[in-house]
Parts: sequence; C-alpha cells; structure tokens
Amino acid sequence: MRVKLSEKCKEEREEICNKIISILNLDDEKSFLLLDLDNDTEKQTAILDMKEEIQKCFAVSTISAFKPNFDCKRPYLNIVRSILRQQNYIVSSTRISYKNGGKWVLDNIVMVRNQ
Repeated sequence: MRVKLSEKCKEEREEICNKIISILNLDDEKSFLLLDLDNDTEKQTAILDMKEEIQKCFAVSTISAFKPNFDCKRPYLNIVRSILRQQNYIVSSTRISYKNGGKWVLDNIVMVRNQ
C-alpha cells in the first residue's frame, strides 16, 4: 500500500511551514498585512523558490500556483494558504482600513493560527 506524503514527510512538512512563517515575519498577533507581502518582492521570490521543495513533501495537484497554464493573481499567497492549511494551520483574512501618511489605506490582515 502506498504511503501518503503527509505520513512520509511529517518533519519536512513542518520545517517547510516554519520556513514560510519565518519568511512572512508574522507580528506578535501572528498576522501580516497583505499589502506588505504584495510590495515585498524578496518575500514573494523566497516563497516561490520553495516550489521544488514543497512538491517533494506535499500533494500539490490542488494548488493553483502549481498548475501549468493557470494564471494565478498571487501565486505566493496561494502557496502560503494552501500549504499551511494542509498542515492544519488556520489561515484567515479580514479587511481593515488604517491611516498611512495621512491617507486612508484599505488592506487585508492575514492571520495564521496553529490548531
């Protein structure tokens, strides 16, 4: 009988999640602003560069960012949400507005919780 990747690579999967969380640099409330991630190409590249490593330990057929010829608006966010959810993290998003330099900014705050 075939062994599932989730059973075969338990430690590696958690290491990948820890790397992703480290790249995101979560605040004290275990959250990050989507606008910050959208504007930080280094973080985006670091996440996208993990694709090969992720494919070795996760079933990626349901993750849009891994599908050929599929246009994904934010592949880095798609990877973050999908991988963390597969490891039983809760990833939720809430729309917020705040003042930045005298202007109101509408953004999403993304929270990551471990079950």
